[in-house]
Amino acid sequence: MTSGPAARPSVTRPRQVVVVGHGMVGSRFVDEVVARDRAGNLHITVLGAEPYGPYNRVLLSEVVAGRADVAALALAAAPASKTVRVHIGVAAVSVDRRARTVVADDGRAHPYDLLVLATGARPVVPPLAGLEAEGTVGGVRTFRSIDDCREIVAASANARTTVVLGGGVLGVEAARGLAARDLDVTLVHPAEHPLDRQLDAGAGFVLAQALRGLGVRLRLGAVAAGVEVTAGHCRALLLADGQRLPADLLVLACGVRPEARLVDDLTGPTGGVVVDDRMHAIGDPSIAAIGDCAEHRGVAAGLVAPGWEQARVLADLVTATDGQARFAGTRPVLRLKAADLDVAAAGAPADLAADPWTAGPGTQVVQLVDPARGVYVKVVLRDDRVVAATVVGAPRTASELLLHLERGTPAPLGRATLLLPQERGTAAAAADPTRIPDRATICRCNGVTKGAIVAAFGTGARSLETLAARTRATTGCGSCADTCAGLLSWLKDADAPPASAPPPVPEAPTPDQAPGDSYLHTAPTGGIR
Repeated sequence: MTSGPAARPSVTRPRQVVVVGHGMVGSRFVDEVVARDRAGNLHITVLGAEPYGPYNRVLLSEVVAGRADVAALALAAAPASKTVRVHIGVAAVSVDRRARTVVADDGRAHPYDLLVLATGARPVVPPLAGLEAEGTVGGVRTFRSIDDCREIVAASANARTTVVLGGGVLGVEAARGLAARDLDVTLVHPAEHPLDRQLDAGAGFVLAQALRGLGVRLRLGAVAAGVEVTAGHCRALLLADGQRLPADLLVLACGVRPEARLVDDLTGPTGGVVVDDRMHAIGDPSIAAIGDCAEHRGVAAGLVAPGWEQARVLADLVTATDGQARFAGTRPVLRLKAADLDVAAAGAPADLAADPWTAGPGTQVVQLVDPARGVYVKVVLRDDRVVAATVVGAPRTASELLLHLERGTPAPLGRATLLLPQERGTAAAAADPTRIPDRATICRCNGVTKGAIVAAFGTGARSLETLAARTRATTGCGSCADTCAGLLSWLKDADAPPASAPPPVPEAPTPDQAPGDSYLHTAPTGGIR
């Protein structure tokens, strides 16, 4: 329970910042502050409910699929700082906004001048008959945390039949991952196709067909009503139409809700803390919220990239690095993270839903539907520029369309060439790094541009591991790893002298350079666009 805020007292000591949440966004905020606050003017206390350091939640489906282990999810440790104290396995239980303190479950009270909520979101558990009566039911798991992931993997070792309830991003990734373990998997979803919030019917049909081809059974347009429980363990999912789906393991992937119960009187329609462009709560400027728990302009992002951008903006403000920093929102970009499934959707929901026959003036929709090859491409243009795109089964096309979105440059007059660029003989040109401007974003999760990658290479980042450490590229969903590897390969080739070339001869010193000064050799990459 919270009490109302009081007038801010004058602060003559270093400001006390309490961060509740030590996940991907909370830990990123601390990293950003430490990088800016060289003088140690801010004292930061972090409360992390989970008994682990920060980890990459985006890649949990890779663990379920057996393509990665839990240890691989750990994020890099924050730089050492005397002004940061992290309490792992300690949850915040209440906020006294009048006294400006956060009370933790270990009984300690932590005073703050600024409270930063990075509490993320909690999984939605639908009201299914059987779950309520039985309490905790064996074989039923949500899919949100490392503990969930471990339980799902452990249960899959003895399960014969598995049901995943929910056909959103997490549900599709979980179903594909469990099918990769040779389990009998059924995906149940109340809509007529998976990912119905991001994909139109045509793209959803192609995705459904791809899932079936990977061994996932689909029950679409089906509503779950209850769980059959025997001896405290799940045996089946019961549908509203009376059908029974056997299930030794039931994975609930029914969406998430912002975790903002500490300050529920500051929340909006989505359940998130309503914040302004400075990420401060409307109604209490001593509280800020970032990530999934924040509601900005009526939207709770639900993706890591906006959360990290919010962390950067707030860090700029609290350290006075950039007093004009503001978060204006980001273009939604979906990249499905599942083996043998390539799905991308980018753009505003209204644009993604545009119909080629009813598009308004100035809007054009170009589509390719090839169910036999599992390919669907839809491009929405306005004023000759790509404003939205949906791509299933064509990763190269997806990459080029995302670049079109990023650049904002005019699209080719031959609109059909947007659909399958590799078939117009320009695949090499599309993949040519010299055609990519330095400002183009390569890693969308972390906002890393091509220019930043070129700069990191120039300071010694010659491997993906080093590049990730320097720029954080590839540490989000990981879908940019191949592109980053290609850029590094191109940079190495550009940096290498021709095999037959003689050793370079040092130039004579210029009038402004003494003979003893060193010469700096740079690769011919800085001016490439």
